Amino acid sequence: VSQSRYPLVEKLAQVATALAGEIPVSIDVEVRGEIAAEDVSVLATSAIKGALIATGAEDVTYVNAPSLAAEKNLTSKVSTDADSPDHRNLVSVRAACQNGATALVSGTLMGIKQIEKIVAIDEHDLDLKPTENLLFLSYSDRPGVVGVVGNALGKLKINIADMQVARERAGGQALMALTVDSQIPAETVQIIEKETGAQMVRYVNLVVD
Repeated sequence: VSQSRYPLVEKLAQVATALAGEIPVSIDVEVRGEIAAEDVSVLATSAIKGALIATGAEDVTYVNAPSLAAEKNLTSKVSTDADSPDHRNLVSVRAACQNGATALVSGTLMGIKQIEKIVAIDEHDLDLKPTENLLFLSYSDRPGVVGVVGNALGKLKINIADMQVARERAGGQALMALTVDSQIPAETVQIIEKETGAQMVRYVNLVVD
């Protein structure tokens, strides 16, 4: 499998682990489309590496990731499916925690330049570059939430590079995803959570090799 997939899977695993909210017990990878015919087993190590980084482990490499994962009872397996209705190739990473919480993050490499994109989180479709600073909110769709988030970040002069809202229906469950140009302090994340009443607010500081 092309080495360009490794960093994408690592990032998807970091996001999935952060969204799940705890150290996962499994971080599984599903590969769909043309690359399903290749040997994609190494992507299990990519996912483990990403999950370990997201939980604060340092100096994680492809060599030591499996043993570090074994110490934490973290498992990973890769499944494949040649059928991929919406993308030529699609990689999905599912983090599952002991408490039953899960998060599924899907991504692909788009176009001739093979641009990394997050294309779905759970059942919400997105088109988001996995840049260094990401913010996700899960909330009941209603007016004013976008304004609260923009205002909280604006006070700190944190520039929003991209913002997307995916929702099942008007007034239903919504997911807001943002890429920003600088780190978001923990207290600002708490303010956003309080003022929006969101069920989940997660800031992800992606480690990008």
